[in-house]
Amino acid sequence: MPTTLRTGSARGRRQRSVVAGFLATAALTSLALAGSPTPAHAADDPKAGVDEKTYEKDEDVIAKMKEWAPVNGSESVMGYPKGLERDKDGKVKPVSYEDVKRIYDANTAVEDAKKAAKAYADNQQNPSDARRVATALAEGNPEAKTKAENSAEIKNNTTDDKTVKSKDARLDGRPAEAYCGGRLDIPGLENPPPAGACAFVGKLDDRPDSTYPQRGATDGVAGGGKIQYKVQGQTTDESSKTEGWSVGGKFTPKITFTPGGDKGGAGGEAGGEVSFTYSYSSTSLKRVTNTTEQTVETDVPSGKKGYMEGRGNGAYYLGYIVVRAVDADYDMGTTRGERMIAIPARVYVQSSGTTSPVTWFKRLAS
Repeated sequence: MPTTLRTGSARGRRQRSVVAGFLATAALTSLALAGSPTPAHAADDPKAGVDEKTYEKDEDVIAKMKEWAPVNGSESVMGYPKGLERDKDGKVKPVSYEDVKRIYDANTAVEDAKKAAKAYADNQQNPSDARRVATALAEGNPEAKTKAENSAEIKNNTTDDKTVKSKDARLDGRPAEAYCGGRLDIPGLENPPPAGACAFVGKLDDRPDSTYPQRGATDGVAGGGKIQYKVQGQTTDESSKTEGWSVGGKFTPKITFTPGGDKGGAGGEAGGEVSFTYSYSSTSLKRVTNTTEQTVETDVPSGKKGYMEGRGNGAYYLGYIVVRAVDADYDMGTTRGERMIAIPARVYVQSSGTTSPVTWFKRLAS
């Protein structure tokens, strides 16, 4: 779908030309990922919701998670990642270049992003429109007068994310999330632009609690009887064209519990309820398409406390959002050239081996 400005002047034609050139890196096509493969929870996934065993030691839980949701030492995500850490107001928590460079060189990341984009583009199972944008990241914009150098412009932190340089103030300094996601607010713009050429590449964060982070837990309930838990999880896949080609999801967990046996009582709702967003690996074709809800019962012996714990099926990665930015000369109405940009980021990526964002565990503590 072409991007047009409502104007009949010669200057308007130059505007149309510059916007078209500016967007050429995305192959001038809007993205709709609704056609992506979206299998429901696999029938042979016994741990897709709740692990039936009862655990006392954290290390046993982690060992089980490694079996169920193995994570890679490095990951890539096509587009602007959904799994960026955000505060309670939805603002991105900035990660500095100093945080990232200790484990990942920025120029190496640029080359890794190109390789990941080419592999994504070569995979015929991925949507054709998204594959064309991946090709633009790997190979560049054929209309650019100058190609991007291998070395990248390295930003200071995640929120230092201006991309495009242009004499047109409406284009100049466009944030990475808007550029990568195909969002551009220009008065008179009839159709939204397609997504820009971007990808996140990262190395597994080696800091504590970065792998399989806790995603909600109940308080401990004294033993001497049974406890019944209901675990629910509303999953929302975000893959519409308004989100560009940055595919990911949002998971909102909820746990309620009822003490039974000689404990009696009405129970209650678990504290620590948390919603979180996550990115899909560029190699993953699995998607969650349903809402999980399970009721489980556990025996809690005297002298112990029972509680329910959710662990995220994935890990945080430290790396860079790599952008192949296309600059434009507004007055000349031409595409000037390209630049590679590396934006430091910390991103939560779901394990490519599972369809479920969370695994729930029955826990015991003294």
